[in-house]
Amino acid sequence: MKYLAIILTIGGAWTANDLNFSFLTARTGPEVYEAFCVSCHNYDGRGANRETNLFADRRRLRNADGELITSILDGKNEMPGYSNVLTYEEAQNVLNYIREDLKRRGR
Repeated sequence: MKYLAIILTIGGAWTANDLNFSFLTARTGPEVYEAFCVSCHNYDGRGANRETNLFADRRRLRNADGELITSILDGKNEMPGYSNVLTYEEAQNVLNYIREDLKRRGR
């Protein structure tokens, strides 16, 4: 997606092509997981106990995306919410990473 921006300066005009908008790009699932999830769920998603093991209850990850993303953003039980540091897209990215990549590696 291109952002149109014109900045007038004494030396002339700059366009969006001259600016770096990479800070607007959502973080990937692995980036989000390593930054926010590893401390409780470990690198493999198995955690230290049943509460932090993402795969202990096979039904858990079969819940609807919206329900799981709400848990990520708003928190659930002992897990804190991350709505102040993650976008909806980043929550979706980390959910996809957990469901697809982590689960496959753990088998």
